[in-house]
Amino acid sequence: MPEYGHRMKTIDIALGVWLAIAIIVIGYFAIFHGQGGLAKGAPVEVHFIDVGKGDSILVKAGDRCMLVDGGRPSEGPKLVSYLKSQGVTSIDIMVATHPHADHIGGLLDVLREIPVKEVLDSGISQPTRTYESYLTLIDQKNIPYTVAEAGQTFDLGSDVKVEVLAPFEVRNDGGINENSIVLKVEHKNVTFLLTGDAGIPEERQLLESGHSLKSDVFKVPHHGSGYSADQEFISAVSPEVSIIEVGPNPYGHPTRRMLALLEESGSVIYRTDLNGNVVVRSDGTGFTVVPQFETSSAKVLSCAPSNSAMRCAV
Repeated sequence: MPEYGHRMKTIDIALGVWLAIAIIVIGYFAIFHGQGGLAKGAPVEVHFIDVGKGDSILVKAGDRCMLVDGGRPSEGPKLVSYLKSQGVTSIDIMVATHPHADHIGGLLDVLREIPVKEVLDSGISQPTRTYESYLTLIDQKNIPYTVAEAGQTFDLGSDVKVEVLAPFEVRNDGGINENSIVLKVEHKNVTFLLTGDAGIPEERQLLESGHSLKSDVFKVPHHGSGYSADQEFISAVSPEVSIIEVGPNPYGHPTRRMLALLEESGSVIYRTDLNGNVVVRSDGTGFTVVPQFETSSAKVLSCAPSNSAMRCAV
């Protein structure tokens, strides 16, 4: 009997030790991962996905993610495949910057194949089959739908803040591009400006708003067209890195003028038509840019703070 009691005491001690370990492990994840699932200091990835002449951007922060636009309908299968290859099993926030087909078309396949928890929309309608199918899928799947307004903020993980900078006032007569959703994404000290197809009129509003537009990484508006991002706007953003999402097109995007303005600003330019998928990895202090295909002027780039400024080197 004493021997049996000794064994039971030993088992109790062992169970106590394992329970203590379990509490420590659970506490670690609760403290360092939190509700958003992003450990402090964990990298955040922003993927500028090559979807031809359209836009698509994936922001991954721990186990949470945001998808901004999806390219044309024909790009849907490719986009879904890419998202799954990156371990995306659900999307916390899907953003449709505006209803043109080269931005929302690929979202149809995403809505069909990947669970989406919330949709943020520009609120501008367009009488096209693509837009109607997009709304129908959102309704059928009972996905919460919110119209974007300047000033809205939300967290994507414990260290990632997303702010809606535009549109300021949704007007169906104001032009679809001029009501594009513009987002500023902040991962501690690293910032991204995502501009949809915003043109000069909307950029004037952004400049007049007094909001800081300074960003490390700049998604160039409207595929680098001649109707967006003048010198004043680029100076206000002052990006270290500029990314143009573009494919073969009959419009001459990106224009020579746009490329010259970005080069004059000292920004390193990446293009999805030349560099494929471009991934920016941020640790909250600095960041690294990794293109799928390197070119002579757009290679793997590492950027880190130096004397209160960001310095980048190949």
